[in-house]
Amino acid sequence: MKNILAGPQLNLVVPQPEDFDEISEWYTEGSFLRNLDTAPARPLSGEELEQTYRNLDRQTEFYFHIRTQADDRLIGFVTLYNIEWTNQIAQLAIAIGDPADRGHGYGTEALNLMLNYGFNELNLYKVCLDVIATNHAAISVYQNSGFEFEGTNKLAVKRDGERYDLYSMGLFAEDFQPRIKLV
Repeated sequence: MKNILAGPQLNLVVPQPEDFDEISEWYTEGSFLRNLDTAPARPLSGEELEQTYRNLDRQTEFYFHIRTQADDRLIGFVTLYNIEWTNQIAQLAIAIGDPADRGHGYGTEALNLMLNYGFNELNLYKVCLDVIATNHAAISVYQNSGFEFEGTNKLAVKRDGERYDLYSMGLFAEDFQPRIKLV
């Protein structure tokens, strides 16, 4: 039987308590925070992050940490959340923490692992996400993985006195074509 949470380079794993202190360091980097969410940038302690994880609604959120297979290094997290079981729809969020780990295909692999999990294990019909228009790298990864633009919330995000669009993107299960070799 396949390990649906393992790819060629990465594993999606259960978060460990010691992970959250490392993730807390990512939350001190401005571009990480400002691309992750539209909320005001705010550093969070490892304890706060762990408490947030412990308070997840296990019925509507599936949260994993992303680790490299080669050296079991924590590089990010991915989650399907706000799952509406009756409609078979979920929201997705993903982050690669250290800027040195970006641009190596890890985001694409982790995204495809999570999409495969969502569509083939959770039986979702559609996965949606929001992305700030300035996050060109993420938009490229999403488009390359099959997501399509579904709408624009014009000038919804304010950063450094400027306003930017917030894009809504979606992918249907029937359109999912893995961009990685699923092992």
